[in-house]
Amino acid sequence: MDGLENLLSTLDYILDTKRKRHITGGILISVSLLFGGLALTVMTIKNEVNNYEQ
Repeated sequence: MDGLENLLSTLDYILDTKRKRHITGGILISVSLLFGGLALTVMTIKNEVNNYEQ
């Protein structure tokens, strides 16, 4: 439990200002959109490969 408490304390210290929270939120949104786009690309490529094999 000490590890979790230390992690939460560190996050609280890192995100102590509104500006830092805003920047971190923007980074997290950008990363999630990047991975969402990659997942969509992989799914569409797999469908095209299956269509060519038939």
